[in-house]
Amino acid sequence: MQQSGFPGILLIAMTTLFVFSSCKQQDSASQASQTATAKTATASATPVSMTLSGEVLDMSCYMKDGSMGMGHQSCAQGCLNKGLPAGILNKANGQVYLLIEDHDNAEAYKAALQHAAQNVEITGTAINKNGVQSVVVESVKGI
Repeated sequence: MQQSGFPGILLIAMTTLFVFSSCKQQDSASQASQTATAKTATASATPVSMTLSGEVLDMSCYMKDGSMGMGHQSCAQGCLNKGLPAGILNKANGQVYLLIEDHDNAEAYKAALQHAAQNVEITGTAINKNGVQSVVVESVKGI
């Protein structure tokens, strides 16, 4: 007796259709998730004007081994003079903010770099983007 191959072909066709439609649903869900994540990252990047008081840090040494304070000033100033990143340890909340240059007001950032390991008051626009806290330096005052 010879059996028809039609039921087998139908089963294969239906399975293939199911697999491809499932992949499309996963792609849509993945795209929706990525869109929501992008919106969250953008929302957290909203700039806020603020004034921070604290120590200007050489981020390289601070992140590597916690170096800070007047005992580290010479090294910190050398690192900042080489162009390594600077930050400020905010006394009010113990948080560290990466210092960012305002391209329209570069002098304020340059002034901040001259205060390695010193306490200053920095006014600027704080931005938190993808977990990195930063402040665009608009003015610096020694305290």
